[in-house]
Amino acid sequence: MDLLSTKTSGPEATRPGPHSCPKEVRVRVLHQSDLCTLILGDARDPATRPGEQYDLLCTDPPYGVKWESGWRAESFGQLQGDDGTLDVPGLLAEWVRRLRNSRHVYVFGYRPDHLADQLCLGGTAELVWDKTHFGPGDLTKPWGPAHEPIAFAVHLRSQAPRESGGGRLSAWLRQGSVITAKRPNCVKVRHPTEKPVALMSQLIESSTVRGELVVDPFAGTGSTLVAAILTGRRAWGVEVEERYATIALDRIRRAEALVRQTTTI
Repeated sequence: MDLLSTKTSGPEATRPGPHSCPKEVRVRVLHQSDLCTLILGDARDPATRPGEQYDLLCTDPPYGVKWESGWRAESFGQLQGDDGTLDVPGLLAEWVRRLRNSRHVYVFGYRPDHLADQLCLGGTAELVWDKTHFGPGDLTKPWGPAHEPIAFAVHLRSQAPRESGGGRLSAWLRQGSVITAKRPNCVKVRHPTEKPVALMSQLIESSTVRGELVVDPFAGTGSTLVAAILTGRRAWGVEVEERYATIALDRIRRAEALVRQTTTI
């Protein structure tokens, strides 16, 4: 397939179901280089997936909670796919088909046991992102959210090693399960669930080596992709909303320019 082509979603666009793609979604490659590929499209469309095997799945999918910002003067609006109709485990199960065996998965907002069966996961652990200060969250509740769960696991295609506990102690850099990284503040935040590059860099460096391919099917404004580029990895990202993909594109270009500048000194 020519990645630089533009197409309307295929047969699945007319067949309803948990993996169907809206007819209006068009797959467009916004950026393609030796460091990063960014696609505007619906992650449910097979045309958005990499044609090669990759080394890490690291993503922050919609949580199905109908989150909508009421804190900022300019509301972000509800995220696409956050109405509870998107089968995230089922969709990610399609994406891990090209993830190399015994490689890692990080999924924000989910517990490992919610994903283990469909994604063929072993060696699971529940990580916690400590945001250092709480966000607005649900203003009707007395406690503001200051942390977020991250499901970590190892993708094991064979059932036997999963049942025997395979994949334990497989991160390159063994560390504590609570990861502290300051949440983007209200001035700089560009997406309602934007993750700091420092956090994503820590996950990526713990599970890959330089030159390997990091994939994010829910790229948002591109923090995972930027972190991969800045740490010497390659990146592949998909984002369904053009307003966020445009921001990601600008960040990717700036990250690539920075990397190319430092490697030529």
